[in-house]
Amino acid sequence: MERFLPARIREGLALLSPETRVAWLWDLLTGLCAGVYQGCIWTFVARVARKELLATNSQMGWMSAAPALGYLFATVWARQMDGKAKMPFVFWTWICSRGLFLFTPFLAARNPFIFLVCATPIIFSISTPAYVAIMKDIYPDALRGRLMSYVRMGVYIMTLITSLCVGRLLDKGLPWQTVFSIGGLFGVLTAFAFKQIPLPPLPIQTTPTASTREFFRDTLQILRRNVGFRLFLFSVFVSGFGNIISATLIPLQQVDNFHVSNTDVANLQNISSVATIIGFGFWGSFMDRRGSLAAVLLAIGFNLTVPAIYAFTHDIHWLYVASATMGLTGSGIELAYVTTILMFAEEGKAAQYQALHSSFFGIRGTIAPQCAIPLLSIVGMRTSFTIALAILFCGAILQAVAMRGYRTGEVG
Repeated sequence: MERFLPARIREGLALLSPETRVAWLWDLLTGLCAGVYQGCIWTFVARVARKELLATNSQMGWMSAAPALGYLFATVWARQMDGKAKMPFVFWTWICSRGLFLFTPFLAARNPFIFLVCATPIIFSISTPAYVAIMKDIYPDALRGRLMSYVRMGVYIMTLITSLCVGRLLDKGLPWQTVFSIGGLFGVLTAFAFKQIPLPPLPIQTTPTASTREFFRDTLQILRRNVGFRLFLFSVFVSGFGNIISATLIPLQQVDNFHVSNTDVANLQNISSVATIIGFGFWGSFMDRRGSLAAVLLAIGFNLTVPAIYAFTHDIHWLYVASATMGLTGSGIELAYVTTILMFAEEGKAAQYQALHSSFFGIRGTIAPQCAIPLLSIVGMRTSFTIALAILFCGAILQAVAMRGYRTGEVG
């Protein structure tokens, strides 16, 4: 696979240890399969639900909340994998979650489709603490951001190519059930590719494994003893709450008011993917120079433009600007969150830190969509986006305060 990579990346790989190089190549292959999976399925899920199957506002809200529901139990998953091999948690979770889409040719009704779309991210969330711990094990700290960013670039290049083709095929009459099942096959392949990553042996347990109660107590005490991480979580909670309200309303606005086609959806996704690819190149070097907390703040600042556009524009062309911004900020947040968590995490506790972060995401991600739909009924679409914008702005202010306190040594 190396010979197909750009010369600059091949030169960088030559400087890595053999174990890290092999791990990165398998991680890259995993990402390429994940890009096809995402481009076939998740680009079009919301439109299929709303346009083809006439999903209700409430069902669209649950679809937005589903990725967060599973993370409410992140600490439970982290406890279950404490002191155990992490790879089986990732492998079997990805098989069971992404493989569900293999059954879409047998779906014809709305409710089973909504159930499948909601079940997939809930099951997938089980793997997150294990995945983050594996990233810490296979990549050196100084190179992790760049190595992960190159993989993410591969993911979004494949997402762009796939959605570009699939959107047009859907508009020409190809059944979405067929497309989704093909995506499910590539989703299963991600698990098999990732399983090939060589991992260091498990450290020998020198102390007895903590009981479930002790594990939960120690995880919660992270919030008390690590003030910097606590402030980071709080600022992300607020900004993320506003962002999820906005994200819940976006497909409704696109379908109901802008009447987007599958090709329009694919074009919006492609703009987002191009911006994401560019973003990974930008954020990797930015974090090396300014740090991950600054990247989080800048990404939140960029993201303010998304609800602003949806609140005030009547021109579909502005949606392309919003999609580009979503891609740029999404890549920054994806890298910066993981890097920040690993920066704060004590040795051997990366899974617990990720579990706390995921649990807070689960809380806001479950509540925010259920607030967005009633808000839409009470104040209307554009005012709802304005409220989401205000919440995001508050989160940006809190993140600036948290970053300033961390840099001046007031928190740590």
